[in-house]
Amino acid sequence: GKTVAIIGFGSQGHAHAMNLKESGVDVVVGLRPGSQHVAKAEAAGLKVLDIEEAAEAGNVVMMLVPDELAPAIYKNQIAKHMEGDTLMFAHGFNIHYSQIQPADYLDVSMVAPKGPGHIVRSLYTQGSGVPCLIAVEQDKSGKAKEFALAYAAAIGAIQGILTTMLSIIVFVYGKRGG
Repeated sequence: GKTVAIIGFGSQGHAHAMNLKESGVDVVVGLRPGSQHVAKAEAAGLKVLDIEEAAEAGNVVMMLVPDELAPAIYKNQIAKHMEGDTLMFAHGFNIHYSQIQPADYLDVSMVAPKGPGHIVRSLYTQGSGVPCLIAVEQDKSGKAKEFALAYAAAIGAIQGILTTMLSIIVFVYGKRGG
């Protein structure tokens, strides 16, 4: 019953948007005007909006843009449209290092598939999937973990879903350099 706004349509954005759509979730894709990905997302049958329109349309905003771009995009185009919604990430960097500081009235969580987007998508289409890590940073609604689990299942995490903390994810990624 929620609309998920996928911000970005690169490797992970494509996989999340397509898998969610095929799982029956209402999905919009937020892209900047003139993005090379607009035609790809539209050809895949997805509704494409500019980033602000997508943030306004979504009850859930999943940030799937590069970490270095996410803080400005969130601050300038998304934050003003979040009212008691859910903010999600596929990586813990921007939350752990306070590059993005979400309002305290939001649910904030992470669903991190353990594979590149083309594998997440390919395995989903084969009826399989990759494991996902989930984490909850803020649970204003009392249902953030439940929703993260449902989101992970909808993108195809039928091989397993592990709960962790955002800070652990960043530490592990940091040790591996990425």
